[in-house]
Amino acid sequence: MSSTHTKTQRKCQTCGAPLYIRRDITESETGLGRVDIMLVCRDEACTQPVRHLRTEHPQPA
Repeated sequence: MSSTHTKTQRKCQTCGAPLYIRRDITESETGLGRVDIMLVCRDEACTQPVRHLRTEHPQPA
């Protein structure tokens, strides 16, 4: 699994700290991939540090 991080202008609804978007890329043995899009709070002490936005299933090339 690999991950990428992107800064965003959004603020955490719980603590007000800036958020970034994390894309977790998972590929199965059959070659089918999945990308989980998460909002991650930059404050490690936040009570809700990660929120799942959506899951994408890119088509194989």
